[in-house]
Amino acid sequence: MAISRSSAHPAPALTPIRRRQILAAALATPLLLTTTAAPASAAKPCVQDPTVAALKAKINELYASGSGLVGRTHKMQAFIMELALHAKTRNPDFKIIPQDAAALAFIDGDVSKGVLPDLVSLVDGWGKESLLLGGDGTTPTSEQAAYIALVKEGLMVTETSTVNSPAQLQEYYRRAQNWGIIPYPRIGGTLAQQLFPGKRWAQNGDYFWVENPATIGLSGRIDGKRNVRDLTDARNYLYNINGRPFDAWSTWDDEEAAALAAGEPDRTRITDSYGNGLLVPSPGGRYRPAGDATVVQNAIAQYGDQWDWWWRAAGLNVNDGRKTWLNALRNSDYDVIYIDSFYNHRALPGEQTPLTRAEIESLKRKPGGGRRQVIAYISVGSAEQNRWYCQDDWVWIDPTNPNTERSMKSGKIVNTVYSPPENAPAWLALGYGGNYAEEAVVQWWNPEWRDIIVNGGSPYANIATHDNTSSIDRIISQGFDGAYLDNVGVYSRTSGGGGWNAFEAYWLANGGIPGEDRPYIPVGTVKPGNRQAHLDFAIASANGKGYSVYLKAADAQGPFKPYRDVNYDAKGVHIKGLTNGTQYLAYVQRVAGGATSRTETVSFTVGHR
Repeated sequence: MAISRSSAHPAPALTPIRRRQILAAALATPLLLTTTAAPASAAKPCVQDPTVAALKAKINELYASGSGLVGRTHKMQAFIMELALHAKTRNPDFKIIPQDAAALAFIDGDVSKGVLPDLVSLVDGWGKESLLLGGDGTTPTSEQAAYIALVKEGLMVTETSTVNSPAQLQEYYRRAQNWGIIPYPRIGGTLAQQLFPGKRWAQNGDYFWVENPATIGLSGRIDGKRNVRDLTDARNYLYNINGRPFDAWSTWDDEEAAALAAGEPDRTRITDSYGNGLLVPSPGGRYRPAGDATVVQNAIAQYGDQWDWWWRAAGLNVNDGRKTWLNALRNSDYDVIYIDSFYNHRALPGEQTPLTRAEIESLKRKPGGGRRQVIAYISVGSAEQNRWYCQDDWVWIDPTNPNTERSMKSGKIVNTVYSPPENAPAWLALGYGGNYAEEAVVQWWNPEWRDIIVNGGSPYANIATHDNTSSIDRIISQGFDGAYLDNVGVYSRTSGGGGWNAFEAYWLANGGIPGEDRPYIPVGTVKPGNRQAHLDFAIASANGKGYSVYLKAADAQGPFKPYRDVNYDAKGVHIKGLTNGTQYLAYVQRVAGGATSRTETVSFTVGHR
């Protein structure tokens, strides 16, 4: 959809919201991924819309940047844009919210150069942890200023910080109000015991619980009748990206018994954020609290030495964790909720159960009747050992990991010298660091990772279901309103003996950076019709020699499969025998001279002309 520019009047400046509206309208047209002229009568504002073709060209330009910090900045910008464009092609109203590294919204990652309009037109918000309480609260720090600039660009900016005292909570809300940022406090320290006596002990808070807004001081921002369709309508949000308190209750006793036998208490450590609120005082309870000796001693002196799991103390059924969590979400009046797309996301990849579409739909209406936005968490800058794509040979049994027995393999840096991971994909580039040995920082611009997160069709299918649908397409098919993209800030890592600098130096000296010699074959136009669709791309053989089409219904579980009811021509491939009204995902693979290449994955719904 192109809107003609009037020669008589200069084009007015597009607001960020207007840019997103025009883009959504372009993506909602039946002929996806194409640029066509609109009739003059359709040209209301005298503007040039950000066409899909122009966005794809910008994405490819950014991906083609070289090494170094600016090159990696461009590649992460391209990755965010590629994911967003793919998602919004399937659902123009789908929301994209990166987390951290607001500099990515600006040209070359430099706030002084202004926003990157193409990227800002594709995202709907930005999130951050631990931002608001830095600095003096009067003059924003440079990092705070970047997020404030995004607020002024018309994006919803959400933030969560640990808050330890009533005075700090008041200051936290004051800054949020002054800067237009939507806050969610994680309650810790002495404030936790004031607000949750006998239940919360961790110093740094957590994001496990569905907090009562009144308890944490958010009542003034709550309106159960408010409809939130654009994220700029939101005034509050829930940060609940880990449902640990509700996960697999039937396993807790056995797992804790094993942990105690090994001398390593787990959920009973009341002063750890990962145990925060899981164990509570309960007459006749079977456990004693563990953790910081002074805190534990004081807790026992005040509440006694009989404690038990919070859900058992509340009289809940051991099999009702999932129901209890979903009911807590349903019964809240938050405008936006960030949650994981799986109920038991800590389970092994073959044992996880995603939330159903019906469950997610049930979360979209607040008790007060207003529409809310339900957003799925996804880590795009790191690979996690418990995600659908993880293969058994990517992990190793790690007795030093405090969170899980399995840690991810990754590249290593010793004395500034890099070595790639052993018997694992080269794009498992760097150790995540900190207390997260179960994650690895990925080379996100590698096509193999892009297939996992964006395009689908990866050879790394789920080990149980063999489904190789991409992470973002799974989330869309589940019915989520959007995705919260974590770990986009990994592009700037240069610590730990060199970080990306050491990675790039190693590979440039050893044949080139993995995957950079395998760009996708771009699809120019998708033309859906009656039980058919045509995909235009630069085809090297009009008779289709060496080409194969891989197809699946977008909402169906299971892998992409070869589809043979096709004809090739000089412009691409004609796919026949499809079901009208069905949305499909498809890509074309080419094998020539022993090398394999493929197109990006496109989505289309047949039955439209």
